[in-house]
Amino acid sequence: RRRAADLWQRIEDGSVEESYRHIARAQAYALAINEENAASGRVVTAPTNGAAGIVPGVLLEIADRLRIDRTRIHRAIATAGAIGMVIKTHASLSGAEVGCQGEVGSATAMAAAALCELLGGDPDTVENAAEIGLEHNLGLTCDPIKGLVQAPCIERNAMGVAKAWSAAQLALHGGGHHVVSLDRVIRVMKRTGADMRREYKETSEGGLAVAIPEC
Repeated sequence: RRRAADLWQRIEDGSVEESYRHIARAQAYALAINEENAASGRVVTAPTNGAAGIVPGVLLEIADRLRIDRTRIHRAIATAGAIGMVIKTHASLSGAEVGCQGEVGSATAMAAAALCELLGGDPDTVENAAEIGLEHNLGLTCDPIKGLVQAPCIERNAMGVAKAWSAAQLALHGGGHHVVSLDRVIRVMKRTGADMRREYKETSEGGLAVAIPEC
């Protein structure tokens, strides 16, 4: 069943802890988008349908809470898109090619970069945010239960929102200094995807997809 509306109602009635509310709002947006996708509704790929909730979830929440104007949001979207293009050019955005690290991982990197841009990060810090977002999704498998983009895909978008926030904050408070560059992490993601068994690349023949009985 759909959970986004329930989460939003809990936020509105004060049931959600105050310190968590901004993340919860972003997660509610992400859940709603992916629930609509799972119901065969129309969504914007960002960068894929299965990971479509992370970037807009993060941006909708921060834009609403901080009253950010459209020009700055457009710039943040362009930043996210640029990160996605680099990943697509040098690796892949496809779960069928590299596992979910290419979908949710890439979306997390894109959202982290966009958020960092909005919070005043310079180019080095934005790159660091994207690197952190992707690095901590390396090896993530694509193993949808029953072949549907529902479980674990929908919740993974909510988790991607939280990771994007953490990545942006770590980058902003780290001064942009980092040992591993985004380019290197992208190359590692590509190699990891090549090493990954086909059962973990959108075939629903491994991982969580076979952990739940169909009957």
